[in-house]
Formats: sequence, C-alpha cells, structure tokens
Amino acid sequence: MYYVVMSSHDIRRNLATEQYILNQKDFDEAVILFYIQKPCVIVGRNQNVRAEVDLKYAEANNITITRRLSGGGAVYDDLGNLSFSFVVNAEHEAFGDFKRFTEPLITALHEMGAVGAEISGRNDLLIDGKKFSGNAMYTKNKKMYSHGTLMFDVKLDEVGRVLTVSEKKLASKGTKSVRSRVTNLKPFLSKEYQTLTTEEFRDQLLLRLFEVDTLEAIKDYEYLLTQKDEAAIDQLVADIYANDEWIFGEEPKFTIKREEKFKGGLMEANISVEKGRIAAITIYGDYFSQKDTKDLETLLVGCEYKSEAIEQRLKPILIDEYFNHVTKAEFIQLLVD
Repeated sequence: MYYVVMSSHDIRRNLATEQYILNQKDFDEAVILFYIQKPCVIVGRNQNVRAEVDLKYAEANNITITRRLSGGGAVYDDLGNLSFSFVVNAEHEAFGDFKRFTEPLITALHEMGAVGAEISGRNDLLIDGKKFSGNAMYTKNKKMYSHGTLMFDVKLDEVGRVLTVSEKKLASKGTKSVRSRVTNLKPFLSKEYQTLTTEEFRDQLLLRLFEVDTLEAIKDYEYLLTQKDEAAIDQLVADIYANDEWIFGEEPKFTIKREEKFKGGLMEANISVEKGRIAAITIYGDYFSQKDTKDLETLLVGCEYKSEAIEQRLKPILIDEYFNHVTKAEFIQLLVD
C-alpha cells in the first residue's frame, strides 16, 4: 500500500487530488490519502446544498462549501478532523462494502485506546453510541475510492450550526443529511494520545496501518505527481470543486417558499430552481402594486439563483411600481437569504 502526503488544507484541492489519482494514475497497490482542511462543508453528490447548509452562516464564518463525487450526506470538517481515502482497483471490490476499508482503522483506534469504536449500519463509525465518522464511495473505470472522516478534535458546535437549515419552508427532492449525534475521538483515546495534534494523530494511525515503526518505512506515492499532474489538479479545482456550476448547479430540482413582512406588506415567494437557475417563481402578498407582478416573474425566469445575478436582472426595473413601499434590496432579500 502507498501513502500520499496531502499538504494542502483546502478541501477543494484535496478532493481534486483524490479524483486525479483515481482517474489518471495506475498503481499496483492500494493508495491511502490522509488530508486535513480548514473549515468546510462537503455535500454529497445528490444533495441540495441549500437544504443542507446555512449558506449565510458559512459565508460569514469563511466556511468553504464544495460538492464531492460520491453520494451520502453533508459533513463539516475543520483542522480537528482527519479525512482519509483508500483508492483501489475495483475489480475485486464490492461497492458499498465499507467494512473492508474501515476495519483497519477501527483496529488502529482500538490499539490507541478507543476500544469502543465500532462499525455501525451502512457507513458510520460510532463510539459510545455517537458518530465520529461517515463514509462514502465512488467508482469509475474499474477503480474506486472509499473515503470518510475521523472527528478527532472538531469544533462540535459548528457541526450543528452550519448544517442546521435556516428557518425556511423548503421542500427538497434531494437526499437529506442524517442529523446524528456526533462526538470527537480524542477523549476516548489513551491519555498519551489525548495531547496529539491532528497531524500527530494521523501519523500514529499510519504507523499502525502499515505496521511499521517509522514513517520513513512507508512508501510515499506523492513523488509520482509531476508538475504537469499538479497543474492538472489545479485545473480540476477551477473546473469542478471551486465552480459554482458544480456546487450548486448539480443540485436536484427544489422549491423554496420564502415569506417576509416589509413596510409595504407581507410578501411570499415560491421559487423552483433547476441547475442553479430560477425555473419558475410566483409572488403572493397583501402589498399594493401599479404593475402586474406576473411580468416581473417572467423576467426572473432563467436568472441564476444568486443575489448578485438577480440584482443585475432587476437593474432597469422600478421595483416600487410592482411592490409599493418595498425596496429592491428588500425584494432580493425575500428571494435569497
């Protein structure tokens, strides 16, 4: 088995590296990646981002949002989390067999004192009845990766805060995240491991997974990534993991129902969004208007579902003609939180 040193703390580059190794590199043994990143939320391939993440909170707190290739639910990571990925040839692997990859991690954790760590259900790892790891898989061209999280010393308050949907009436056809009780591993480890940094925790796991005494004895795969490879990984970040069309445009169709009370009256907007753009919109309320709001609704169809794009689309419009005593900023606030 090879190990790839992941020096980046950007989840988007780490996911791009994982994808690149899967798609572009051949290897005669399994490859394991460990990566640690700054605060971020990674949503599953089939999820509706707006149904899973408090976007306003994430933006205010510099929490990066991206989407992964694999399915499953949304997860929060920060520098107290250790993510892992096993990249393997898939010909002799069963898709969905998470136990195959998580058992060695469980064994290593037991050796470090977390004897209650166990595999539970389809893809979770628990200790003391609480979840510390979620896992997902992706396969392509007879290769596969199984990746997941290990909550070592994560800011637990942030997990519930950023993954708690703000108070909207929102119905989604996407996969809903399971709001399980979560915990960190650190308090369950033997005392000599409770003072480790996340990087030191990673190194201890590596020694046990490879059954060696020193890290130098582990075969490092990173030297096989050339400057050309690094440039291609940068391009994947730009094209996919940092691209709003991927992050938001891949979400399934959903409907938002928004309601606000303004000086001009109570307003309600029902918005259907497909591929990140407004597919249909209907506005209700007890406001007064000079012009038919149906014309405004027609104008907004096809607009990117972002406040900046809506503001640009409404630039030639005198909003007071449609909603008396409602400003353009308030109207945009109604549509996009």
